[in-house]
Amino acid sequence: MDDVRIYGDFHRISPEIYEQLKAVNPFEQVEYDGDVLRVDHEGHYLMIDDFIEAVRDLLPDNGYGHVEFIDQLEWTVTRYTIKPGRIDEKLVRVDNVVDAHQHNFGL
Repeated sequence: MDDVRIYGDFHRISPEIYEQLKAVNPFEQVEYDGDVLRVDHEGHYLMIDDFIEAVRDLLPDNGYGHVEFIDQLEWTVTRYTIKPGRIDEKLVRVDNVVDAHQHNFGL
């Protein structure tokens, strides 16, 4: 089993911003279309703090992004919401999500 799965998308990324992010990008799987940068990773742990901090600092006023960091060993999902100058983080234990779903839907 892979240790982590990480999926992210960042919007309003200009070619100039993309070039600056290359220096701190830890992801091997990258898709960039001139406005949206998508990254993903499945495998060993990656340190993504420098990358998402750089995104935060470089985003234009109308830019935004999200990263889902799924830790398959700790069984947690951390959702990072990135806006210019700000990173919000929410940690959810996967067991809690399953329990809540079972409670709400009687499964």
